[in-house]
Amino acid sequence: MTAHPIYFLRHGETQWNLERRLQGQRNIELNATGHGQAKAMVAKLAEILPDPAGFEFHVSPLSRTRQTMSYVQEAYGIDDDALVIDDRLMELNFGDWEGSMWSEVDKVAPSPQTDPEGYHDWLPENGESYVTAGERVAAWYGDLTAPAIVVSHGGISRILRGQVFNLPKREIVQLKVPQTRFYRIADGGIDWFDAR
Repeated sequence: MTAHPIYFLRHGETQWNLERRLQGQRNIELNATGHGQAKAMVAKLAEILPDPAGFEFHVSPLSRTRQTMSYVQEAYGIDDDALVIDDRLMELNFGDWEGSMWSEVDKVAPSPQTDPEGYHDWLPENGESYVTAGERVAAWYGDLTAPAIVVSHGGISRILRGQVFNLPKREIVQLKVPQTRFYRIADGGIDWFDAR
């Protein structure tokens, strides 16, 4: 796998995040809080990386990630032509369960708290598991040819860290995916940055 540095931002909050509803690959836009979170994260990013020369800009095609990336574009003065819009960065597909409340899913799926390995391997009807989504994330990561600023999703954030740091299934699904912090993977380690 590549060793190029990556700054990874999860998109800001949506109403479905707030309601604890499975978004998956549905196009759900940022809410007002999410826009504020995105602006704050990008302000911190621009502070620690004032000149992104040599960096590529990779983003999931879903609206909430594109909206978050728009603040990156504004901060660095880049247009859509500079973006690598990649379907492999889309959130896990929860199939028939997209739009459902997590409380409903918890009744039928393994719990990430009490059965994390089972949840990692859980395959929703007409959807994908962490295992199958991991295949596309690994392919994306293996194709990187330059340092990158990435805007994607919580599940993809977990999968990427799991692959880079060779984490066991039980740890991957329990990794934190804040919308007010972002991280840099470089030189075999990870650094977190708080948006303020």
